[in-house]
Amino acid sequence: MLEKMINPIVKKDMKVISRSMKYSWGLFAYEAVLALAFCITMLAVSTIGSYSGIRNNVDMYEEYVAFFPVVGVAQLCIISLIVPIITASSISGERERGTLDVLLTTTITPTQIVIGKVSSAVIRVMIFVIASIPLMATSFIMGGLSWWILLEYILMAFVFAIMSGSIGTMCSAFCKKSIPAIIMSYVIYGIIYGGCYLPMVIVSIVFSDIDDLPVLMLGQLINPVTSFILFFISKLGGEDLIDLFYYNSSFNGFWTFLFKTNVWLIISSIFQLGIAALAIFIAAKKIRPGRK
Repeated sequence: MLEKMINPIVKKDMKVISRSMKYSWGLFAYEAVLALAFCITMLAVSTIGSYSGIRNNVDMYEEYVAFFPVVGVAQLCIISLIVPIITASSISGERERGTLDVLLTTTITPTQIVIGKVSSAVIRVMIFVIASIPLMATSFIMGGLSWWILLEYILMAFVFAIMSGSIGTMCSAFCKKSIPAIIMSYVIYGIIYGGCYLPMVIVSIVFSDIDDLPVLMLGQLINPVTSFILFFISKLGGEDLIDLFYYNSSFNGFWTFLFKTNVWLIISSIFQLGIAALAIFIAAKKIRPGRK
């Protein structure tokens, strides 16, 4: 019964992945990069501790909190780079192999095809995330962080993977070749990740007015980079990156409520899932039979 409920595209892709040594070596390389970041952080913590004269074990253990953001950020950077590559051939690869038209003649709807491709990409990404938990767990076992923080991070990474995978699949639906799909994906990611900061930069530099910056921050709700920055700073440092903004706002209570709680993260996740749903809808419309 459960097997019938699984999307056939996901079932096929997972069988291919499970038999592929390329994915296994990719997972090994991914873990090797994270392990390298982990070792560098450990060396840095030990060096800082020796120069600052920390000899107390309790103080030393508190420094292990640094492992979580370092490994977490390294992981997100790697995911941002590999998701376009994973999803670039999801639809365009079917076109190149001449199997898309055959796939569209089956009982599987275009929406199911797109959702299946996105789900396959998300599953592959989450395997990477789950594989990194033993490294990040050092911050929780030795650094004293709450395990709820790790759960929140995994949920945010899951939403991030859904949005990234949906955008990549949409680009693959518009491109006949995989390389243009990869380039198109990186361009859209660049606009979302970096372009959202342009209004704030223009207002702060050109107009030298920070009173309007809190309002402009609302545009960052679609930006997962901002959400992860606020997440790490608020959870680990107890302060927020935008304290300066809402201290200069006439709506201090509102901004404090929005940024000092999980409300921002929840709303941002909803916006990101909305973008993912829109990308899936557009991709399904694009590959529907009768469209060029």
